[in-house]
Amino acid sequence: MRTIYFSVLLLFCANLYAQKSVQFLKETQPNFQIEDIKNADFKPFSKNNFGLENGAYWFRITNKANSGSVLHIPTAHINDLKLFSASKKQIEEISYTRYPSFRLDEFEEYPIYLYINFEKEAHFPIQITSEENYAKANQQSLFKLGSYYGFAVMVIIINLMCFFLFDEKVFLYYSAVLTTITLSFFYSDGLFRLMGYDSVFTIKYLEPLLHLSVALFASHFATKFLKLDDLMPKLKWFTAILIGIAILSFSSYWVTNEWVFAAIGNAFIWAVLLNYLIAGAFLFKEKVYARFYVIAYSLLFILMVDYYVLTGFGITFLGVSPVHIKTAGIIEMLVLTYAIMYRMRALKEENEMMQIEMRLYLKRIELLRSPDNIQMVDDLYLENLVNLHDLSNLETKILTHISKGKDNAKIAIKLNISEKEVEKITKQLYKKLDISEQIQEDQRMIDEQPDYVYN
Repeated sequence: MRTIYFSVLLLFCANLYAQKSVQFLKETQPNFQIEDIKNADFKPFSKNNFGLENGAYWFRITNKANSGSVLHIPTAHINDLKLFSASKKQIEEISYTRYPSFRLDEFEEYPIYLYINFEKEAHFPIQITSEENYAKANQQSLFKLGSYYGFAVMVIIINLMCFFLFDEKVFLYYSAVLTTITLSFFYSDGLFRLMGYDSVFTIKYLEPLLHLSVALFASHFATKFLKLDDLMPKLKWFTAILIGIAILSFSSYWVTNEWVFAAIGNAFIWAVLLNYLIAGAFLFKEKVYARFYVIAYSLLFILMVDYYVLTGFGITFLGVSPVHIKTAGIIEMLVLTYAIMYRMRALKEENEMMQIEMRLYLKRIELLRSPDNIQMVDDLYLENLVNLHDLSNLETKILTHISKGKDNAKIAIKLNISEKEVEKITKQLYKKLDISEQIQEDQRMIDEQPDYVYN
C-alpha cells in the first residue's frame, strides 16, 4: 500500500510541477523558429499525453532548476527534439542514453525552450531532476533491467533445452513468444537507443515488426498448447484476417508516416491475442492447462494493452509503468513454463487412456467367439478394420501392438520410430476408429441393460 500511496504522490507532484512550471504550444504556423518564441501564446501544460495529436510542440520551462540538473523525457517514441536556452543557444543532448536527456548547468539562462516533433503519439512525461539523482536512478533502473533480461534469457534457454530433451515443440514455440516479447520490452526500455542503434529501421520499422512477430508466435503457441486445431479449427482463419489487417495498417504507416495507422495496427495485434485468451477461457473448465494459460496471460495482457495500445490513442487508463509489465511478465514466464510441463504429463496420460480404450474396443469381439477360432477372428476383424477405415501399413502394425498391450516405448523400438510418432499415430487411430463414441455407446447400453456385456 505504501508503494501505491508513494506512486500517487509522485504523480500528483509531477502534475503540480507541470502546471506551475511548464507551458506548451502546438506549432500551427509554418516555419516557426526559436526567434519567434517571445511572441508565442503558450498555454499551461496539464497532461503528458495528447495521443494522436502528434506534430511539432514547443515547451517553455520557467522555473530555474538547481545547478547540475538533467532534463529527460522517458519515452522511446521521441527522436526529433531540440533544447534552447533563453538566449537561443542550443543545448546539446547527452549521448548514449536510454531516453532523450539534456544536462543543465548553473549558468543556463531561463526560461528554456524545448522543441519536439512527435511523429508517433504525443506522449511526453517531462522530468527535471538533479544530476546526482538522475545518475542514481539510471544506475538502479539499469540494474533492474539487467536482472529482468537475465531472468528472461534464462527462461528462454530452459525452454529450448526442454525442447531438445523432450522433443516437445510447444517449448520451442513458447521460446519464440518469449524472445519477441522480450525484444519488444528491449525497444520500449530504450536499450536499442542506449546501444547506439537509432537508424531509420530501428526508429520506424522495428517496433511494428516486433509486435507482428509477437502476434504470430503467440497465436501459434496458443493453438498448439490448447490443441485448438482440433477444438476450434476456424479460429486460425479469423486470426489470419486480423493479422492481415494489422499488416495493412503498418504498411500504410510506413508509406504515409501517419502514426494513426500504426495505432490501429497495434489494436488489431492485441485483438489477435484477445481471441486466444477468450479461446482459453472457453476451455477453462475442461482443461487444467487452459486454466494456467488464462491465469498467466490475463494480467500481462491487460497491462500491455494499456501500455502499448491505449497510450497511443492518448488514453491513460491504469497508468501502467514498465515495472508493472515486467513483474507480470515474470509471473507469466514461471506459470506457463510449469504449465507446459503439466500439459506434457496430461497428454501422456490422455494417450495412455486412448490406448486402454482402444484395447477394450478390440477385445469386445472376444465375447462373441469360441476358443477354436480366436486367431482367425482376430485376423479377419483386423483386416476388416484396415479395409473399412483405410488404415496405412504403419497404423495397422501399431494397432496390432496396442491390441497386445504393448506400451509406446516397446512399440517404438519394435517399429524403429520415435515415441512421439507412436503417440501421434495413436491419436489418429483413436479418431479414425471413433473409439470415444464406441466406448460411450457401450457405457450407455450397460446402463440401460446390465446384462448387455454377456449378450
